[in-house]
Amino acid sequence: MATHLPQTYLTQCCLPCEKELNLVLYLHLVVGPNANQKTIIPTKPGESLFGITAVNNWAIVDAPDFKAKVVGHAQGIHVMADQPSVGYYNSFNLAFVEGSFKGATLHMMGIFNPVGEWAITGGTGELTMARGTIKYKILQESAGIGSIRELNIHAFYTPPSALVVTLVENRALVGPWPAH
Repeated sequence: MATHLPQTYLTQCCLPCEKELNLVLYLHLVVGPNANQKTIIPTKPGESLFGITAVNNWAIVDAPDFKAKVVGHAQGIHVMADQPSVGYYNSFNLAFVEGSFKGATLHMMGIFNPVGEWAITGGTGELTMARGTIKYKILQESAGIGSIRELNIHAFYTPPSALVVTLVENRALVGPWPAH
């Protein structure tokens, strides 16, 4: 009996209306008096950090410098969800405030470690229906100031201009397909 091996297919965008995004940005986590995150559910002294919860509004900038231009904010929540070690579960939106994606968002989730990867699970505005990953690593840490992480963003999205709305027999058809 013959063994059938699975076939592998390499594809680009699965729909002709999709676009690919490859972008490098930087996340600034600031501590001290100008902190851009805050603990909202602390743990008791002497207990593990498991369950501690914080909200964040991390600056997203265009260069690996504490004085770089802010192009967005990573706004969301992170929870210490790892008991044997330190691992924060994150869920947040990257809201763009400058550039060609101004007003758009990417939704991300995953574990926050020194080096890792988050899933892009959606997007809005120009980044509608985004999906992909963000690989990140710490570039710089300064006690009392914070850290800078490099974000390598790779995603596919469907810009609103690719969506066509056509009225056919009093029914709206939404999609990238031509009217029949």
